[in-house]
Amino acid sequence: MRRAWSVMLAVLLVMTAGAQQSKSELRIRKALDKDHAYKAIGYCERVLAKKDTPAVVLVLRADAYNRIGRYDDALRDARKAQRVLGDDVELRSQFIGAFLGLGLADSALHYVDKGGEVKNEEFLYRKGATYELMQDWPKALVVFDTGVERYPGASRMWRKRGACHAMLGDSSKARLDLDKAVELAPHDAVAYNSRGFYRYARWNEHERAIADMDMAIKQDPNYGYAFSNRGWSHYKLGNTEQAWKDLTLAAKKNPGNAYVYRNMGHIELASGDTTGACRYFGKALERNFTRFHGDEVQVLVDTNCTKDPMPAQPPAEVPAFPPRNAPDAIKPTPAPVPRNNAP
Repeated sequence: MRRAWSVMLAVLLVMTAGAQQSKSELRIRKALDKDHAYKAIGYCERVLAKKDTPAVVLVLRADAYNRIGRYDDALRDARKAQRVLGDDVELRSQFIGAFLGLGLADSALHYVDKGGEVKNEEFLYRKGATYELMQDWPKALVVFDTGVERYPGASRMWRKRGACHAMLGDSSKARLDLDKAVELAPHDAVAYNSRGFYRYARWNEHERAIADMDMAIKQDPNYGYAFSNRGWSHYKLGNTEQAWKDLTLAAKKNPGNAYVYRNMGHIELASGDTTGACRYFGKALERNFTRFHGDEVQVLVDTNCTKDPMPAQPPAEVPAFPPRNAPDAIKPTPAPVPRNNAP
């Protein structure tokens, strides 16, 4: 009889612990649903301080780290969780997010291609973002087409699809999607910033771009991307002083954004200050501009900042049959790739 009571007590303790873990997991997920990443991290750390913590808590903390740009920490947690969870879809999403944040598109693609088709909103979103980082806009568009179809209420799917349409040159479809993204999320700074960048600034409608950046900053006064983009639009309208104020704020609020220093470099170069321009272009390269956005800044450095540039070489004779993977001379050079939510 005593043994039976011991067994029942052990089962009860296990059930209680499971209930507590489920309650903790629910609290963490609720914080993430509200995009309260720091609060979610705090909840995770309380649970992780205990013994026999479920691996899913590491996945959730990786999610929170990805949201605040701590990609190395997200990757560390994802790798720990992988020992237990293997190829879990939610875990794969965090690997993709971390590698995208680090600019390692090939590594992200490994987790995109692993396994068959996945019906999961977060995974689908990050799959599209991987193709976006690789500048494969047609593939990204296919993914976000599916995202809009499956999750019509998800503003970010419309926002990303609008960006793809813009990068592929379809301003009409971009406008419709980006307007829809704002309609679905009228208090989302990212939606306004993306519309301002892809719908307006990209087509030289800088007054309207500034209006959207103003709305983005109103929703999130610490949103560095919007300050950077607003600064660029002010510069294109000839308001250099205001542009510099915005870019200086952008650098303080988001010092890792290489595009801020690219913009500063352009302003200095246009003013005739080559030394200043080269300094800012160098800062952009230090922040992995090439990895995230293409070789624009490197070309500017090679053109303006090298003391002894190599003499121009005569064009090579064009072979009758171009070698495999040769660049297509007919296609224009793609625009620099904006990082998450436009640079």
